[in-house]
Amino acid sequence: MPVPFWAGYYIGLPFLDHGRDRAGVDCWGLVRLVMAEQFGIALPSFVYEYQRTTQVEKISALIERESPKWKQIEIGAEACGDVAVLRVRGKPMHVGIVLGDQQMLHIELGINSVIERYVGPRWADRIHGFYRYRNAFNNDISTQDRND
Repeated sequence: MPVPFWAGYYIGLPFLDHGRDRAGVDCWGLVRLVMAEQFGIALPSFVYEYQRTTQVEKISALIERESPKWKQIEIGAEACGDVAVLRVRGKPMHVGIVLGDQQMLHIELGINSVIERYVGPRWADRIHGFYRYRNAFNNDISTQDRND
């Protein structure tokens, strides 16, 4: 599945801890922004759950606590709009939005938002899982519709 054209609107956004809009985002802020603007899904902010994106234990615990609200997707069955959860320092604490062609849109401290392959050497061994928001897409919406 090709990367959707709208992904280009999010390339180069600046990193900002707790950022939740185009002025600056952290990794969750970017996922939240894309889900709202492209899929009409309002996700929680979690700005009061952690102070900095480097807080491994707090963010990892938050992901573990919130993951049951999402449907885990088998590796290889992920689709545009799913969330890639990645391990950093051995813990699930980084997220990106799946775009297609095994690519994700994500952002990290020190870089602006980018599209990167999650099957490449940097991320392939760090994939914790792929998740789809349980109420995000009903059975009437095909994968192709999510890419347009």
